[in-house]
Amino acid sequence: MKTPKVAQALVSPRYFAGPGDPAWVTAALHAGAGWSHGQDPLMPRVILTSPDHKSMLRLEPALNEPWWHLSHRDGRTGAWQASFDGATPVELISAVTDALSHPDYNAAAMAEPYRVLTRAGWDVASTSDFRSPDSRVRGERHNYSGSTDWRITANLYTDDPVWKARFSGATPRVLVAAFLAALADPEPVRRSSEQTHGLSLHRVTLQWQEQPAESVARVLPERIEQLAARRASPPPAPPTPPPPRRHTR
Repeated sequence: MKTPKVAQALVSPRYFAGPGDPAWVTAALHAGAGWSHGQDPLMPRVILTSPDHKSMLRLEPALNEPWWHLSHRDGRTGAWQASFDGATPVELISAVTDALSHPDYNAAAMAEPYRVLTRAGWDVASTSDFRSPDSRVRGERHNYSGSTDWRITANLYTDDPVWKARFSGATPRVLVAAFLAALADPEPVRRSSEQTHGLSLHRVTLQWQEQPAESVARVLPERIEQLAARRASPPPAPPTPPPPRRHTR
């Protein structure tokens, strides 16, 4: 008996690959990172809250508004927000949520967001504005209510945005860096045949593959298992203190 196979497309550049499956973010946060979800069957939205109740992700389809809203409120470190339009690839959003939900997140070093862009050949100006090699993705810093936030836009044509992403000025740099690293990653992303409908074929490259249906079905569960394993792993042992110095006469 032949193993059933399904068509999968490797899409590049990834920022024009379409949104993909929201479960890549939502199911991973809930089942893999332990975020709880509110239930409101009368509303077409998903709300997930972190175990410490300081972070919240809301997915809510809205006309001409961002679909994804990520917020954090902490009396010690303050508040920040990030938002993503509905067409933002889930691989970019999950880079942020994976970094935020990592057990070592609070100990993560402050990353320089633009370093990954320059390594990937993106143009980064002295003003901190940046653009992709094909000039289809642009990012800039905006002064907004006394704070400088990040705004990233992917355009098929001039003034024809496919999606926008925004990070408030207080967003930890490690999260912005995670988004930009995923954005500039040259690796294509996988999409089903149905998920390629509506893509701008003159702006993307599709490489079709036949994959075993069972393997395709296992991709998300394996991702969830990997995230759950992070939580189950014991924290690293503290460094061994140096032996006391011996005093000699």
